[in-house]
Amino acid sequence: MSEPVFQPLHITPSDEQRAIQLRRTRLMLVEANAGAAKTTTLALRMAQALARGAPPESLLALTATTPAVTALRERLVAIGIDRSVAAHLRVQTFESFSLAVLADAEGDAARALATPEQVRPFVIRAVERAQSLPDERYPDELHGDARPADLVEGLLQAFEVLRGRLVLQQLDPEERLTPAAAESLGFDYLTLRSWQCFEAIRRGGHPDRPDFRTPGDGVHDLARLLLAGEIRPEDGLLQQGLSLVGVDEMHDMNRAAFTVLKALLAANPRAAFVGVGDRDQVIHTQSGAEAGFMGEHFRREIGEPEVLPLTASHRFGPELARHAGALARKPYAASGEACTAVHLEPCSSPRLAAEYIARQAQAHLAQRGQATLRVLLRHPAQSVLIEHALLRLGVAYGTAGFTPFLARPETLLVRGLHAHALGDYAGFDTPERRAALLEAWLLFSGARVDSEELRHLDSQQAQRVAVAEAAQDLDSTRRFIDAHALRSATPDARRPLEAALALLGTGDDEAFEASFLKTLAPQALARRVFVREADAVRVANNLTQLVQLVLAERGPVAEAMRMLGTLSLRSSSDVGRSRSGPRVVLSSIEAAKGLEFDHVILPHLTAGEFGGGSLENRNLLYVALTRARQRLTLTFDTERPSRFLRDAGFLE
Repeated sequence: MSEPVFQPLHITPSDEQRAIQLRRTRLMLVEANAGAAKTTTLALRMAQALARGAPPESLLALTATTPAVTALRERLVAIGIDRSVAAHLRVQTFESFSLAVLADAEGDAARALATPEQVRPFVIRAVERAQSLPDERYPDELHGDARPADLVEGLLQAFEVLRGRLVLQQLDPEERLTPAAAESLGFDYLTLRSWQCFEAIRRGGHPDRPDFRTPGDGVHDLARLLLAGEIRPEDGLLQQGLSLVGVDEMHDMNRAAFTVLKALLAANPRAAFVGVGDRDQVIHTQSGAEAGFMGEHFRREIGEPEVLPLTASHRFGPELARHAGALARKPYAASGEACTAVHLEPCSSPRLAAEYIARQAQAHLAQRGQATLRVLLRHPAQSVLIEHALLRLGVAYGTAGFTPFLARPETLLVRGLHAHALGDYAGFDTPERRAALLEAWLLFSGARVDSEELRHLDSQQAQRVAVAEAAQDLDSTRRFIDAHALRSATPDARRPLEAALALLGTGDDEAFEASFLKTLAPQALARRVFVREADAVRVANNLTQLVQLVLAERGPVAEAMRMLGTLSLRSSSDVGRSRSGPRVVLSSIEAAKGLEFDHVILPHLTAGEFGGGSLENRNLLYVALTRARQRLTLTFDTERPSRFLRDAGFLE
């Protein structure tokens, strides 16, 4: 008697897909190319398990990112899985799965710290503790010219790698950390001792659970407890009666996630496993991702898998497949049924590229249907001119992976400085907009709300209450800026803010062009707020673009600022947006990973605009190119084309 075969809706699976769907084997790895329908193929394999009689709750699919979770859920429904059944299928990130297991083990969840700024005080405390431990055997290795606060950014970057790679777990538990051992692990002694102290602080506040967790700590903590034997596969927490475990985007896996996966498969020995991924899409190396977990590590630590190919692109046509294969230096086939137009648009400046993209978006929205246009950007600052051009044409759009430029705190600060200097608060006509303005003032001034009436609240609650009250009317907003944002500002922040106010108060447009950015010194101002230097650079780049936008209006600065106020009102409206979300979206490349769109525009493939020639930049471009279904458009300066355009064969 032949087994039932799931027949999907709307698609005809390829021979490769059918082989993956129907193959009965415990361990399967799928080596896939981008656009080869990895997520759809995993959905087919899950649907086949249901057709064989597996209970929906016995299927578990894990991914690295929330967008990948969304994509897999959408594909399950699209191929014909009933929504009521799909709702019982477990599709989670490794982080959310691990946090759920830890919640069962620990009881109440630990508090979550989401931003580097929230974590910063604990990193400083960890460095200070490491430098003052009385039994420290290598004190000279821990002291240098840098203050603990100056080390935070570098340490946070190192901590992400240490967390993902489980670096300290590679030491013998009986072995004390030494400078030589630290060097053998690829880190300096101060970094590893600071990490040990940070972990002691993070885990030391509660007898049953950590005092707090940061992003990635769920997977790290579960993996650490598994390696230490404090949680064992046979204890029951991981014994979940699973019949199938799937991993999508397996190229994003790091050592911590792999440790969790290995224990999960050991705890569910009757579960089949299928992992799908593309080695050329590894873009999360900063968290320890590496392609080896689809290869040698898997074979050595879990078992010999059956490896099946998924090579032909179903997303795009042969022409784009040829370019993607050239960039990734591997064979690449594509379905002859698909046809993807590739267009290169010469644009000698970012402004011309922005205007071209806005016209393309306008034409796209004039088409019938719900076709999607995604503009993929390497850096958020590249969105400023594009968003401005879209708003001027009245094109409704969304953003993914970054905040719209008019809502960014640095943009609000500049508009707020101008408004306060001249008393012209155009665009800040509601309490919500004034509250956002005041939050930006407080962020960059370093001021803290000091009120007897709010002493019973913690600092964040007190700030929210004070801002909400001050935003109720314009006079209160002005008084709050004078009495709190400026008077209570840190000295290093007050000086450039007051100097910028004075310059703007003159109404001298030539002085604005010549001196505003130099007076405000946005990168130095941002360094006092943000932990990561990349964030300070981002603020400076955004404001440089903003000032250029104001100057490009070729009129009084005051008129350009009022224009920004008008555009901010337009950007917050829902005119032209469909119920399913905006059809035109500006996105980071990372936020588009695992997704696909009818038309993809990738601007600024110009030397100096798209990073260097690193493997990660190459992989990012590979990811961006392979999101397109029907059309791919690239803009670049013909005088300074990116080397990747030649590597991919776009420029012969």
